[in-house]
Amino acid sequence: MLVVVGCGGDGDSTPTPVSPTPVPTAPAGTSGPGVTETEIRLGMTSDVAGAGETPYAAVSLAVTAYFQKVNQEDSGVCGRQIVLTVEDDEYLTELALDRTRKLVTEDKVLAVIGALNTQAHGDVAAYLNDPDGDGDSADGVPDLFVSTGWSGWGDIATYPWTTAFIPDYLSDGRVLAAYIGANLPDKQIGLLYRNDEFGKDYLAAMEEAFAEGGNLFSQPYPADDEDVSQEISAVVDSGAEVIVLASTPPVSADAIASARGGGFDGQFLLSYVNQPSNLASELGGGLEAESIIAGFERLDGVLTTAYLLSAVEDEDNTAVVEHVRIMEAYGGPPASNLSIYGQSLAETVVETLERACPDLTRSEVMAAAESLDGFHPSLLLPGIDVVLGEDDHAAIQAMQVMRINANGTTDALGDPIDVGP
Repeated sequence: MLVVVGCGGDGDSTPTPVSPTPVPTAPAGTSGPGVTETEIRLGMTSDVAGAGETPYAAVSLAVTAYFQKVNQEDSGVCGRQIVLTVEDDEYLTELALDRTRKLVTEDKVLAVIGALNTQAHGDVAAYLNDPDGDGDSADGVPDLFVSTGWSGWGDIATYPWTTAFIPDYLSDGRVLAAYIGANLPDKQIGLLYRNDEFGKDYLAAMEEAFAEGGNLFSQPYPADDEDVSQEISAVVDSGAEVIVLASTPPVSADAIASARGGGFDGQFLLSYVNQPSNLASELGGGLEAESIIAGFERLDGVLTTAYLLSAVEDEDNTAVVEHVRIMEAYGGPPASNLSIYGQSLAETVVETLERACPDLTRSEVMAAAESLDGFHPSLLLPGIDVVLGEDDHAAIQAMQVMRINANGTTDALGDPIDVGP
């Protein structure tokens, strides 16, 4: 579940032509499917044309742009060019599986990267972890750096070939719980959560931390409902002094407005899927400047979590400046949190491939991914790294708690909180 905010850049600008860099002779080694003397073929599915009404094409565009930068400026990886095939799945389960099968059986990719959509990826992950369906996962295909936050992908016995990238919702919930325990002790806690895999991860984190204390009240809401006035009223009526919202921006905005209207003056903490500018536009009632300003005034003091640099607030950061250059030079999207996420994922893929050289087989690629213990993509916040291992396939389990200010800025509160093993 990703969110988007634009920053700078002109999406219609013409990419700056860059002369190809000669590809060196490929080193000797063992090669698996998708690897030739000159190429490493990878696959990805995405809502390319926006038929699924998502903005997620920006992620695959950013990944593609970064790979082009690596090919042109860094001589590729392992003496080979990265060739990424992106198939349009329209954010639909059946198409995601169909397109993934094509990538594996026809395009013969070495690995699939960055899959989106928790619901759609259930069938896809089952296929990639056991392509012939015989119950033996030995023939699996690397399902690298999934872009869906369900914590279930970390079940290595079920998904030995799958690694997550986006922070899982259970870890984010644990970060919020740790912050509450350290900074808001003995408070009555209310949780509003969406009644699906997303929300239940936050429920599990809160129950893990607070159930025994008897100071937790939890209230689900239907996954297809955006009017939660009754549900948030139940949370307020429970006596909650701290309210955690495991909900998307439209629902979070409705919950905040309803709770404040009902007299709640306590502390809100939000799932990281609530990107501040998106939430401000929801609260302010539109995308116009005055609406965003009004929305941020209503968000003053609300807490959320983050793990990426901001395309807006960190625009002068060296890594963000370089990101903008790469996107503009290689046909990427305008700088946003989605493009920053896409490049971060792509950097992690490149690091994985480099560690697998010269034996670019599927099993060696998985072993290389599992060796990423402390790798820091350039666009992650300070103190937040990719940490993977044979028994840990959740890449990012540290988050930075942030305070949202009335002027639209955010302030980091303390150091990142790491809830990984």
